[in-house]
Amino acid sequence: MSYFASATAESSSSRGSSLPAVLGNPLVLDLDAFPELHWLSTYLTLLNSLHQDRDRLTEAIQAIVGEGEVYRDQWIETYTKSKNGKQYLYYQLRWLTGEYKPSGQPKVKTKHLSHRVVGEVRTAIARGHQVAALEQQRQAVEAEITRLQQLVRGAGRRLQRAASQHSQQIG
Repeated sequence: MSYFASATAESSSSRGSSLPAVLGNPLVLDLDAFPELHWLSTYLTLLNSLHQDRDRLTEAIQAIVGEGEVYRDQWIETYTKSKNGKQYLYYQLRWLTGEYKPSGQPKVKTKHLSHRVVGEVRTAIARGHQVAALEQQRQAVEAEITRLQQLVRGAGRRLQRAASQHSQQIG
């Protein structure tokens, strides 16, 4: 006989009972008595692993943000100027403001960068790309969690309808 218990508090041998004790809302099921619920342990295991993945991604994002500044939706452009017959290379940080010009073109802000800070800004932009990729993965995991929860709610409603129809047929 297989049992499924959530959050086991202490071993069953210490209490002298054959069922494990649980914390919070007790949930102890004899899965052999309910063959229609055999998927439950797989679902809970999968849900737990998805929650762990989401937490791992969140911690990774926080670690990257903790390393330093994160520039999102910003980029570096180079331009050259001629002075006294020589070409000089300059860098500028650019980003969209979210506003639009009367012509319909998006407004772009510009900040000129010294050669000393270009490496730091490139690193911050790379962090922004990493954070964006991890957030996209986290959103995909959260969407999968939501999809699984909705699937189980639908299965629960189907089981309730089947049980009520079965009890009406008997009665």
